[in-house]
Amino acid sequence: MAPISGQSLLVIGGSSGMGFSVAKLALAENMRVVISSSNEARVKDAVSRLKAASPSGNVTGYTIDLAGEDPESRLQKLFTDATASEPLDHIVYTAGRAQGKPIAEIDLESAIQLARVPLLVPILVAKLGPKFLRSGYTSSITFTSGRVVEKPVPGYSVLTGFAAGLHGLARNLALDLAPLRVNVVAPGATETELWGEHRDFLRDMASKDSLTGRAASPDDVAEAYIYLMKNVDATGAIVSSNGGVTLK
Repeated sequence: MAPISGQSLLVIGGSSGMGFSVAKLALAENMRVVISSSNEARVKDAVSRLKAASPSGNVTGYTIDLAGEDPESRLQKLFTDATASEPLDHIVYTAGRAQGKPIAEIDLESAIQLARVPLLVPILVAKLGPKFLRSGYTSSITFTSGRVVEKPVPGYSVLTGFAAGLHGLARNLALDLAPLRVNVVAPGATETELWGEHRDFLRDMASKDSLTGRAASPDDVAEAYIYLMKNVDATGAIVSSNGGVTLK
């Protein structure tokens, strides 16, 4: 696979969880890394931890609230700031968290609001991002969905619809934006900060569901993003990382 050393990466949602792990692994590959997230304090803390993990690494951070007004202008500013010194080679989008409502409780307004970060903002990333990426097949955009597309979960109809929509979007973007590559990572249960006080229960449940007998770590899943950046033949791909739970 092609080397990514010396290339530049923007991780939208890079202050925690899988996004943080992608940034950490990218620094280990000698990439220039920019992270962004909605909370300034968390961004600063993440940059500090990344610098501690890679003292010679090149990492910066910016704050962007994708749930606020005019996300397109906010993304435009983020891309402009992130490319002040040089263009980007890759964009990884891990922003947001799984939030939904049972189908019986949903209405149009709440559906649009819930779709904003997982599905609608990626459309804006695809619109704006290519202008800030180096042209050619070595550059890529990688989005994040979930294993619910492959194995539905009761009560997750709305979220599954968003995730499935992202799969279709990415595949068609691979056509529309070629030779720029567009892919998706679809993680299963992954032990991140979002598990909070339910960590032990969720870890136990995920371990029982997984064929590997363990819950995935963010570092495990982050390897999928590194693979998609390196493999210049991968576009329109959906890479699953779920411990084989969809086989049960």
